[in-house]
Amino acid sequence: MITNKLSLKVLITLSLLLFVGCKKQVKELTLEEKIALAVESRKIPTSKDHKIIFTIPESLIGRGPQITEVFSHMENYIPTVLIEKGNTKTIKLPENISQTLGQEILTSAFFEKETSLDQICDEKQVNGVIVLHKGQVVYEGYPEMEPSDKHFLGSVSKTFLGTVIAHLADEGKLNEQDPIGKHITEFKDKPLANVTIENLLRMTSGINCRESDKESFTDPNHCFYKLLQHSAVYTEPNPGFEESLIELLANSGQIEPAGQTFDYTSANSVILTTIAERVSSKPFHELVQDYIWTRIGAEDDARVTLSSTGVAGSYGPMLMRLRDLARYGLAFTDDATTKIASARYLNQIHTGDRALFRSEGGTDQHLRKHYYEGQGADFQSYHWDVIFEDGDFLKTGFGGQSLYISPTKRLVIAFFSAKKDEKNKNMHMTALVRSLALLEQFKE
Repeated sequence: MITNKLSLKVLITLSLLLFVGCKKQVKELTLEEKIALAVESRKIPTSKDHKIIFTIPESLIGRGPQITEVFSHMENYIPTVLIEKGNTKTIKLPENISQTLGQEILTSAFFEKETSLDQICDEKQVNGVIVLHKGQVVYEGYPEMEPSDKHFLGSVSKTFLGTVIAHLADEGKLNEQDPIGKHITEFKDKPLANVTIENLLRMTSGINCRESDKESFTDPNHCFYKLLQHSAVYTEPNPGFEESLIELLANSGQIEPAGQTFDYTSANSVILTTIAERVSSKPFHELVQDYIWTRIGAEDDARVTLSSTGVAGSYGPMLMRLRDLARYGLAFTDDATTKIASARYLNQIHTGDRALFRSEGGTDQHLRKHYYEGQGADFQSYHWDVIFEDGDFLKTGFGGQSLYISPTKRLVIAFFSAKKDEKNKNMHMTALVRSLALLEQFKE
């Protein structure tokens, strides 16, 4: 018996020595090596994965039932890499389903016809919708997707990037007033070198890579079209690119001084992602994993597109379950088990420039004036589209995706959609989400 105990102690000691010895020999991988490993680990769609015939870019800018399939299962059509929850425990969302919320009348200046959540779901104007109040699920529906589907987020993904940037700022690895040239050598001595991280976060860099141009999604020579190619959303050129995506953006030039116009473009997000990756020596999916995904109690892994050259779809093509998006939103409120937004970050979200938000020629017409006229839309901040006068904040995404958070009302609203026709009927929820948030029952 004593001999057995001694043998066990010796075995444990040797194991520890071997572990320590191996640990000393482990070389910290460079950012480039980590990205290369991530590229090797990607899920590469095969013809067996496809449920429909899907061509790029026609299908992404088109409409119809095929978009619902693509948005709900984008990992079957575009290369993606995992954002892993690891062995973290799933935090269950208690249910307290409201018997009346679904019938409440919702209105907005943009959508004049009265409707309700139940009607929106009955008419399949959304793929999925969930409402959390005081940490509980009070409404949930999946008209055109399964709860387990990892749906496309569109530009709601940008808030994950903004949250990562906030964490890096909290840690002192960057500052919102840092110029791009400080962190990305490709921008030194270029027109955008002195544009700040804050300019990028507020979409006021003045970069000559406009997403709002009519030809941005259709002209292969347009900077934004090339951005989509570089990030594998559009088919990559064969045999390859003449310059990297960050070189493309550095050479794109500036069409106006920074800080002058709120001009929304995902090019700003791509530059921010490169800064985040370089100051942390971690690829984007690992940053989301470390700062967000392993902290919110997610029930499943998420995914993000990743090109063969290692460019992540941080600006839009992230994929996740609807309930996990709601958990992410919940982590900005006091109802979360673990909060992911520091007081400094929340203060940054609630600090903005009203005049800049309303700048002539800017994107405000699609936000405050278009959808939220008269509903208290105040300014834009930190990659969130609209911060309202009562402190609520919102991010929308291509095709009708959205995440709405009210820390004071303890309210989270999230929904997924897919364009179905020229009338964009699925966009009802985008226009009506503020009306939903202002209902009397959420003022308690």
